[in-house]
Amino acid sequence: MPELIKVASIDQLRPGQMLYVDVEGLPVALANVGGTVYAFGDSCRHAGGPLSSGALRDDVVTCPWHGWAFNVRTGKSVIPPVGLRIPTYQVQIVGDDVYVAIEWEA
Repeated sequence: MPELIKVASIDQLRPGQMLYVDVEGLPVALANVGGTVYAFGDSCRHAGGPLSSGALRDDVVTCPWHGWAFNVRTGKSVIPPVGLRIPTYQVQIVGDDVYVAIEWEA
């Protein structure tokens, strides 16, 4: 069962912005796309670049190191090699708090 972990306050993340959060050692990026917050793994599948330092255009994040791009809603790569994914995580907003659901492996 996923664990809900408070990671930020909604006022830290305006529409069109991203934020890096460390979730108990797990690097996670948050992106506010049109008022909806998405959470995804902050490491690019190509060379581990910090996606939260990249560019967010609509619902696509582009890695600042080599330009690989991923959809923040689905985690799917939007450029070849298509089929690669970054992990995505469920987000819940409770009041002003942003929570991410993490399924820890046993």
